[in-house]
Amino acid sequence: MSTKKHIVFTSLLIIMNSCQLNWFGDIDLGSSFYYMVEPAFNSIVIPVNKEKPYDSSIYIIKEIENIGYNKEYILASSMDNDILKYWKIDKTAETKQLGYSKNSVMRLSNLTEINFKEFIITIGSEKITLKTKSEYRKELNYK
Repeated sequence: MSTKKHIVFTSLLIIMNSCQLNWFGDIDLGSSFYYMVEPAFNSIVIPVNKEKPYDSSIYIIKEIENIGYNKEYILASSMDNDILKYWKIDKTAETKQLGYSKNSVMRLSNLTEINFKEFIITIGSEKITLKTKSEYRKELNYK
């Protein structure tokens, strides 16, 4: 491989790694949480095997509308039977699996459904920038 091609290839790898994306467009939210941006999935997941996080995942929150995160928290809103729900994941707390809900979503010890007021307060106090699912899809060139 020529030096010029090697530099271009290495640059592309660095850019992709810095964006925290895999080849399918999943976004690493930290603490083993991922956002599957692709419209068919549109969910927050955790990997079955932490050594191979993109092989198989467990759904945590489905039907994402908005999502934002920092080093300590993930905030998301989701649709559930035409009802908008608000979620907070504490990445500083230990993640313990508590079983599954009726819609095959894993319940976790550090995942809490919160009200709109707490959602808005946390956005401000934690300086979290939310993006819509459409904004993420546009960034990743999904139609």
